[in-house]
Amino acid sequence: MQLTRDTITASALRILAEYGLADVSMRRVATSLGVAPGALYWHIENKQELISCIAAEIVRPVAADAAGEATAPEQLARALREAVLGIRDGAEVVLAAMSQPGARIRGELSTVFEEAVREVANEGTPASVLRSAAAGLVTMTLGAATVYQSGAQLAEATGERPVVGAEEATREHEEGVALLMAGLRAGGTAGEAGA
Repeated sequence: MQLTRDTITASALRILAEYGLADVSMRRVATSLGVAPGALYWHIENKQELISCIAAEIVRPVAADAAGEATAPEQLARALREAVLGIRDGAEVVLAAMSQPGARIRGELSTVFEEAVREVANEGTPASVLRSAAAGLVTMTLGAATVYQSGAQLAEATGERPVVGAEEATREHEEGVALLMAGLRAGGTAGEAGA
């Protein structure tokens, strides 16, 4: 097997899915690929870059689905939530990647969500409001997914019932997205909210 960014990322994704983010290390990925850890650094500079590669792969279907056609913001938020919940610690990985300086994934998600928000906003809605609405959708989705995923994993590890069940978490997320979008469609802005 040829060692590439893609093969390294795929191996890291398998480790993430099976063991979680805490076990994703350059050494562990190298071992799974049967190479010395130093061989990875020709392709991926450090663990932060590896996390960015993993996150990009997790959210790839979201951006791919939105490419070339108008996608409702609610649909995008649902797709992002499903993508990050589809793999163990997925929401945490995407948040970690987005928090890195110059994070490409943050820009890509912002662009996709801003385009979706622009399609449903009232004509003349300021660009700053569109950016804020898009950022709100992304951060609310990732935050809610992180809380749900962490609670579900804790419940699984302890045998306790999760604080919030899957259906309730989905409903809460969908209602939150609907509220944000209703405010945008009504023409509200942050300045008007405080008036």
